Amino acid sequence: MKLLDLIQVLSTKKIKKIAYSVLVLLIAVDFIIPRHEIHFFGDKIPGFWSLFGFIACVLIIIVSKWIGHMGLMKNENYYDE
Repeated sequence: MKLLDLIQVLSTKKIKKIAYSVLVLLIAVDFIIPRHEIHFFGDKIPGFWSLFGFIACVLIIIVSKWIGHMGLMKNENYYDE
């Protein structure tokens, strides 16, 4: 039961606002702090890696759901057929 209580506390609006604030702050700091060496093309664009990571996470979620619906989830009467 303690895990469920922790999940409920972490899903409150106040915690979400704090998390979003930290994310915005990190992106803002990316604009302020200069880069010493540019190794990849994405290093030239401020906030590129934050956006890249967000898009990658969304794609992982979408692909995982698609795989789950296509192959893992079966109808209720799958074994009766």
